[in-house]
Amino acid sequence: MAGQQAELEWRDGVPVSTRFADPYYSLENGLAETRHVFLAGNGLPERLRPGFHVAELGVGTGLNLLALLALVRTTGRGPIRYTGFEGFPMRAADMRAALAAFPEVAEDAERLA
Repeated sequence: MAGQQAELEWRDGVPVSTRFADPYYSLENGLAETRHVFLAGNGLPERLRPGFHVAELGVGTGLNLLALLALVRTTGRGPIRYTGFEGFPMRAADMRAALAAFPEVAEDAERLA
């Protein structure tokens, strides 16, 4: 996978892709951004039902998946399926560091990393 790993720099604890000059999530509150843009923006709180399938291009830190998993648990509208594709995956240590800012998803974040 040489050349396919995420290349990062860190800005106030937030991973920023040096390849794309883009933070992986909001510098202010990444989980709030994910809930607004990914979950609400796709109407997922209303659309979830058993067997629902979400496919994501650009998994990044996995924060969208973790927020989705939390939503499924709180609504009880699972099980669902998730498929993610990532061209430049993060190293597990970087993923752990990136997700450490979100204690609400810490247990699942560790399993994901």
